[in-house]
Amino acid sequence: MPSDSGFEVHREVYQSRLNLPEDADIVQYRAVSGLAIVGLLAGLLSLLALAVPLLWAIAILAIWINVVALKRIDVNAPALLGRKAALAGLALAVVAFCAAPADWVVYRLLLREEARQAAMQWFDFLRANEPLEAHQLTVSPNSRDPLDDSLWNAYHGGGDGRMMIDQFINGPEVRTLLALGDKATIRYYDTESQWSESDRDRVYQTFAVTFQDRDGLKTFFIGMLLDRTLDLPTGHAYWQIARTFGGVQPKALGGNGNPPKI
Repeated sequence: MPSDSGFEVHREVYQSRLNLPEDADIVQYRAVSGLAIVGLLAGLLSLLALAVPLLWAIAILAIWINVVALKRIDVNAPALLGRKAALAGLALAVVAFCAAPADWVVYRLLLREEARQAAMQWFDFLRANEPLEAHQLTVSPNSRDPLDDSLWNAYHGGGDGRMMIDQFINGPEVRTLLALGDKATIRYYDTESQWSESDRDRVYQTFAVTFQDRDGLKTFFIGMLLDRTLDLPTGHAYWQIARTFGGVQPKALGGNGNPPKI
């Protein structure tokens, strides 16, 4: 049976261990900052702004929450934990806040360039006296015929095809471009406006048509409304010439920048 003196020795050893600084940290309770956790979650949610620009406000809110959380943690150190979570949330929010506007701007610029290329293809078909191919670009992508030798039969076999091509050719802009042929010089002028709808992106652009007549060089403008739709099964995007407008005035020359109302 151990003696009382031995018990006293062990008790003093245990007591001395509890008084060590490192053991004191272990027994001290340190709370986790709830605001830091909220800030981290807000930082993760702010990444949604990369897909939906309207959610940029989440990134701004996440930055504010994490900055406040870091200040509170510093003030209450070392009793409050969560600094790493707040820093991570802050980093995510800053990335989203900076990248989302840049991604939005780049996306709009790419849309403009794609629309310009689709429009110039339409003009090139008409300058080359190929109205059938040009008309196909005005048809819904799901209803287009192949641009090969069979295209002639689709329009001249009677029915709706013949009626549509007659109506297309008799349009004032198309009739003028076909008459000018390769004597016309077409150049992109400006993107007047662009916006998104539920199932498509829309771009309205103007193009300058310059030609030589007996009085010298003359120029008029054609406005073009183009639609970009995404085929979900294939993931491919297609452009359609939705409307053309002759004799328009670009915004830079006093126009309002919107497609004329029909």
